[in-house]
Amino acid sequence: MTIALAALMSFSLVACKQKDLNETVADVNGTKITLGQYEFMLKMNKDSVESNIGGADKWDEKDQTGVSYKDKYKRLVLDQMINTELLAQNAEKEGLKPTDKEIQASYNDLKTYVNSDENLKGAAEELGINDEFLKEQAKISLLIQKSQEKFYKEEKVTDAEMKKYYDEHIDEYKKDEVEASHILIKTTDDQNKPLPEADQKKAKAKAKKVLKEVKAGGDFAELAKKYSQDPGSAANGGALGAFGKGMMVQEFEDAAFGMEPGEVSDLVKTDFGYHIIKVTDRIKETTSFEEAKAGIKEEILKNKYGEKIAALQKKAKIEKFDKVIESAEFVEK
Repeated sequence: MTIALAALMSFSLVACKQKDLNETVADVNGTKITLGQYEFMLKMNKDSVESNIGGADKWDEKDQTGVSYKDKYKRLVLDQMINTELLAQNAEKEGLKPTDKEIQASYNDLKTYVNSDENLKGAAEELGINDEFLKEQAKISLLIQKSQEKFYKEEKVTDAEMKKYYDEHIDEYKKDEVEASHILIKTTDDQNKPLPEADQKKAKAKAKKVLKEVKAGGDFAELAKKYSQDPGSAANGGALGAFGKGMMVQEFEDAAFGMEPGEVSDLVKTDFGYHIIKVTDRIKETTSFEEAKAGIKEEILKNKYGEKIAALQKKAKIEKFDKVIESAEFVEK
């Protein structure tokens, strides 16, 4: 009994042991990123990521690479923290320095943001995030901003570089779109489940009847208002506006892009039902090099800035502590 009790007490003490928020998650040229700082940054950005992945219950789901969204996010945030520290260190080496007034203003904004969210404010208190840390983050943010401004101002991008980029990415500057209207006779219910076979046959017969009216010269927009079961376009005469490739289901896309303006399709079957498509315009344009230059320069500078970060990473002494990283938590259990 005594041995069992001792074992139970030992287990309880281990289970209840508080993790050390001052443990080092990563070391960047001698500057430590602590577990508390890491968890705070994870929680600070959590809500925006949750909205992108589809909700708080999606964190353990895996993406197409087989990595859970939670692990992917943890890696991403830590890499951002490391890169931020590297850029700030480099900015100081370049002699850049924000003023005390700038730091105070940036700190005030950050402090206001944290205090405006009760969950984030609570996390800051729980994780030992004090004003000193927030002020340092404000300073780091300003250092990086000044470094980036200096880089973008001083880094040269030649016309030859821009022309090379334009030629290599020419497809990105070509617009190929179709403007079309359609009439949909559905073969699914309101939950997008297939209708019984008999009802699908009736839908096809109805679609054939409507197609006959269109081919006989009926006003397409008025027939769409009368018959179409697409709530998003029926009231507008079936108008879908302009769309590019990859925006519609394949059968619809193939039919629409295979037609000329003014043409009306035969029945086009998709998972949604039977469509009658009328192409109203075909837009084929290529943005000229002169028109694209400003955007190309911005993209090249962004790529060069990425190369700068990669060079800093290569020269830096960076150490990550996997067990501490694994212990980091940010999702409510």
